[in-house]
Amino acid sequence: MEPIQWSRWMSVGNDDLDEDHRVLIEIVNRLCTEASQHDPAVIEATLDELIAYTRHHFAAEEACMREANYPTYAAHKALHDALTRQVERYRETFLANREGISGEEVFIFCADWLGKHILKEDTRFGEYAMTGEPERAVG
Repeated sequence: MEPIQWSRWMSVGNDDLDEDHRVLIEIVNRLCTEASQHDPAVIEATLDELIAYTRHHFAAEEACMREANYPTYAAHKALHDALTRQVERYRETFLANREGISGEEVFIFCADWLGKHILKEDTRFGEYAMTGEPERAVG
């Protein structure tokens, strides 16, 4: 599997949040190789770090949103909460049965979620934070 690659299109215009996103990508990318996907110690450590770092990052990002009076803050926070719950469920399933979840499954889910979330939701907030205007729908 190919690792997630940071691109300028992922930037939200906030250096701290962009750095957090890079760290999250690095954490998820630890599960992009076949060897790591089959190593229970790597899977467990990655899930633990991902849970801890997403909590840190989501708190910081949500604080920025509240400060900016972001109009869709509640919906964005709900997305954060859903991801946190899903990764916690992966960890619980893994700890209960190390065969119950694969590192590949975790990587695919997190890579897909993270890429889509940053490119769609977080960049929308970045645009709002820079302009004070909600992103306008094109159509």
